[in-house]
Amino acid sequence: MQIVKVIGVGLIGALVAGLLRQEKSELYIFAVIASGALILIILLSSLTEVIKQFGLLVGESGVDESLFAGVLKIIGVGYITEYAASLCTDYGVSSIASKLQLAGKITIFFMTLPVLTNLVRVISSML
Repeated sequence: MQIVKVIGVGLIGALVAGLLRQEKSELYIFAVIASGALILIILLSSLTEVIKQFGLLVGESGVDESLFAGVLKIIGVGYITEYAASLCTDYGVSSIASKLQLAGKITIFFMTLPVLTNLVRVISSML
């Protein structure tokens, strides 16, 4: 079970980061980044399987693959933005974190326009 590994890495990372915050505060952010990176690496195998399954569903549905790619990019921007904002919050600069979140939301908004256009075309062709 990968969630057990993820939880283990998260707890150990939190412990190390907590100790470093007190003893060597300049290394704290590196412990947080390393823990997050390790968690992402553990989850990558699960993500690739989900993406494959999603791709099979899109292939069977007959929906344009560019729609699928757009949705995956939007999800990726959301996750990356949230991760970066969390790092900023952990480092104590929540004002930058909120600006990153706003930038992510605006980026996602612009990225949804082609997806919505394709969706309207698909629905129109069905009618």
